[in-house]
Amino acid sequence: MCSVGDAFNIEIQALDAKWYKCGDCKNEFRCVSVKTKLECPSCHSSNVSKQYKE
Repeated sequence: MCSVGDAFNIEIQALDAKWYKCGDCKNEFRCVSVKTKLECPSCHSSNVSKQYKE
């Protein structure tokens, strides 16, 4: 395991991850990104849509 930078004492109760689906390779993945432009982790396409499955 590698640690970079300062250590913070942060307690995370739960992450609010959303489901997304790539329009190019049909990969479904969860993401907690705060970016406005998401990319598929498999093919790096920006053709990504939000899914509503839990």
